Amino acid sequence: MVEITAQKACAITQVVSMLFGIGMLFFPEKMMETYKGAPFTGDGKTMFLYVFGMMGTLMAHGAMINATMRLDSANATARGATCLGNAIGWGIFLFIDAVMAFGLPVPGVTNALPSSMPADGIKANLVLFAAIVGVNVLGWKDAGSPKPSVALPTGVMALPLKILLADALFWGAGTVLAPEKMFDMYLPGVIAKSGSAKAMTWVMIERMGFSVITTIISTLLITSAVPGDADTNYRIARSFVYRNFMFLGFVSRDNVIRAATGWSMPLATQNNLQMLGITLFCATQLGATNITVRKTKSA
Repeated sequence: MVEITAQKACAITQVVSMLFGIGMLFFPEKMMETYKGAPFTGDGKTMFLYVFGMMGTLMAHGAMINATMRLDSANATARGATCLGNAIGWGIFLFIDAVMAFGLPVPGVTNALPSSMPADGIKANLVLFAAIVGVNVLGWKDAGSPKPSVALPTGVMALPLKILLADALFWGAGTVLAPEKMFDMYLPGVIAKSGSAKAMTWVMIERMGFSVITTIISTLLITSAVPGDADTNYRIARSFVYRNFMFLGFVSRDNVIRAATGWSMPLATQNNLQMLGITLFCATQLGATNITVRKTKSA
């Protein structure tokens, strides 16, 4: 019988998260084909791929967190908390997909199954998600079942982490609780004109919101497991900075889309400046942190 350690659980979650991220970012249409989803056309297709790519970046961020926390050099207790966060996060997605696949959406919280997506494709997710939850529960137990008293980060990099979490909370809470108002501020009227892609677009937006919320939960669990630990805070803050630089790369994509479609993006400049300011501040704080680089085994 294969023993599931915390490191193995993080490594498995890293691989699965990155595969989802790569598919959503670079092969979105092929990925939809594997789920037997109906193809979209026109602005609806553009809108769906737009949010699909954003979700891909969030999945890649999950992979980044697990990639750094699975290493021997990471704190073992914080690694256990990473597994706990993984189990909670993927458990939430397991629930969301289950109620959608079996036609039991929670009004005002989760979306119904779009006609463009066969239930069988979503049901296949349930098996995978349940396996990831199980693997991470075993990894959490292997690490001693840490039960962090959730609190805001303290110590080195605490301020950048708090700023990153506050920014994430704005996006996550807004997208989960008021998705239509949230997206109509940034892309007024676009989703309403997405045709057959509209329902699937809302499904992905829902998942984006929950992905951000689960990342906040994981971050608080990890940093609270070893309060004030400089190494752990540094690793998590670095992952957010990497994620933000990926999002900043979307600026050129947005400009091309805006020019090609004529979409109105009234808050684009404000949003970009906000992201740029937060990212540069946090990146500067990372650079200003005194660290000792020691030779370790290859990651």
